[in-house]
Amino acid sequence: MARYVPNVGTNVGCALPDASDATDVAAIPGRIYAVDGRVEIPANPEFGASRHVATLVLAAMAKDERLRGAVNIVTDDELLSTARDRGLDPMEFGAESDDRDRRLLDRFASRGAVPRVTYHRGAFGIEPITYVLGETAEEAARLAVSLVKEIEEAE
Repeated sequence: MARYVPNVGTNVGCALPDASDATDVAAIPGRIYAVDGRVEIPANPEFGASRHVATLVLAAMAKDERLRGAVNIVTDDELLSTARDRGLDPMEFGAESDDRDRRLLDRFASRGAVPRVTYHRGAFGIEPITYVLGETAEEAARLAVSLVKEIEEAE
């Protein structure tokens, strides 16, 4: 799993059922990092600890209130292919941070549903990231791990 932790770090977050802003989403302060091939979690979750994960979760909840958890990992063609093979149909969105919540809401609306896997290919100074969603943070993390394990077993 460590090779799927982005250089900027991974985060996993979960929103309260009635979440309305980033302070209603708990995540890991300082992010999760890969160190010597291991995944290191520096602290316990705190509300308001991840703006990017919170933005995605809040946009997802606006379309499907059940999807309250997410984890971000490296965008990788094998990962996206594995997700497609499982019928998850990943959705791409623009990497820019400006008005990301509105752009995600528009993409979810045009698609008619919130996919379990969303991603961007990065931009100048922005690392490509994939977000895996679930009804809880644990469910999102388990799905991300299962996708990575499937890739590793195929190698």
